[in-house]
Parts: sequence; C-alpha cells; structure tokens
Amino acid sequence: MNYLIASLLILAVGPILHHGLKNQTGIITAIGAFVMVSLGGLVIFDVLPQVVTLGGLPAILFVLLGLFGPTLSEKLFKSHSAFAHNLTVALGVFGLLLHAVTDGSALFMAANEQGPLLLAFGIILHRMPAGLAVWWLLRPAYGRLIATGVLGLMMVATLIGFELGPELLHHMTATHIVYLQSFVTGSILHVLWHRPHERHSHDHGHHHGGLPAINSTHWIGGGLGLLFLVLLMVAHPDHGHSGASDHLHGEEQHQGH
Repeated sequence: MNYLIASLLILAVGPILHHGLKNQTGIITAIGAFVMVSLGGLVIFDVLPQVVTLGGLPAILFVLLGLFGPTLSEKLFKSHSAFAHNLTVALGVFGLLLHAVTDGSALFMAANEQGPLLLAFGIILHRMPAGLAVWWLLRPAYGRLIATGVLGLMMVATLIGFELGPELLHHMTATHIVYLQSFVTGSILHVLWHRPHERHSHDHGHHHGGLPAINSTHWIGGGLGLLFLVLLMVAHPDHGHSGASDHLHGEEQHQGH
C-alpha cells in the first residue's frame, strides 16, 4: 500500500514546484527542458520497445501516424487546425492515462510478489516526469482546472490498475490495445515536441513545433533530465512494468503451443 500511496503523491510534484517557482522564469524553463528529455526518453526507451515487441511493424506505423498525423492534418485542413491540435493533446493525455493503468498493475505485482525494492522505486520514480509534463504542458494552455482534472484521472487510473492487478496486463497485451497504445505513444511524442503551452503563448501557432531558442537553462534542464533517465535505467534496467508485460506476453505464447 505504501508503494501505491507514493505513486499517487509523486504526481503532486508538478503543481507544487510550479506554484513555488512561478516567478523564477529560468528555473521554470529548465524544468520544461527536464520534462521533455526525461519523459521523451522514457517513452522512447521504455514504452516504444514494448509496443513494437508486442505489435511488430504495424505498431511502428501506428506510432508514426500518431507522431506525424496531427501535423499533416493541420496543414491539410487549416480551418480545423485548432481542433486537430486539441485532439492530439487529448490523445497524448489518454496515452498517459493508459500508462498510469499499467503502472498501477505493475505496482500491484511488485507489492504482492515481494519483488526487489528497486522495481517499485523505478515504477514510482518514472511517474514524476509524467506528472510534471501534465502540469507544465496543460496548465499554461488550458488552465488549472483541466490540468488538475488530468492529474486526478491519472491517480484514478493508477488505482484501477492496482485494483485489477496482473489480470489487466493480460488484456493490455491484446493486439488491438497494443495498436492503440502505439498510436497514443506517437501522440505523446508529438505533444512533447510541439509544446502546446509555448504555442499558446506565441500568437496561437506562429511558434509551431521545433526547438525554441536554446539558452543555458534549457541545457541545464535537459542535462538533468538525461541524468535522471540514465540513473533510472541503470538502477533498474527492466524498470517499470516492462518485465511484467514481457512475462505476460511470454506466458501467452507458451499457452499457445
């Protein structure tokens, strides 16, 4: 139970830091860079290999569709670009919610199978960039209520995953769910790259995607994000729920013989 409580509390780091540092522009910028590097790295090195392993080549195509589809749709249907942009953000949030569900399931397994402490620590710690991302990306563009609501939904999703445990992970490895996860994985990467809060504050789209002018605070935040990612991967190479997913996938293959 302590693992579950810690996994919920760590999602509050984003709002607390943002409120305490709201007048420190340089630190806010550094944390934004930290979010991009750490969460982007976790998606690329943790989530992406899982969906590709389970879904194969079609999963890669769905990731690319989620990553580049919104930009293409905004260019093709300029009159509906705001709708396409908001839909992409919603899909990215949905991807984080799916990830929170699997986090909860993995925490259940770590707590009840008495796995190594580093397993639970890795699951809990890698949720911090996700919580930070929700606040840093959604709070400036969509307001405090929306950002708070999404964090609340992430907590609920974690509780659902913890309650259903490994049974839920069996369903999460179903082919159609894997393709959905692949698509929203691409959407998360798209949202991180295009940063809706920066777009919102630059005349509604004139600063569209790509990297902003990089200064020392970006380098510091990005460096800390990379250090966080490396430490997390070294502390537990199979961190998070990847091991649980691989175990379930292997079990399904064994039952098929």
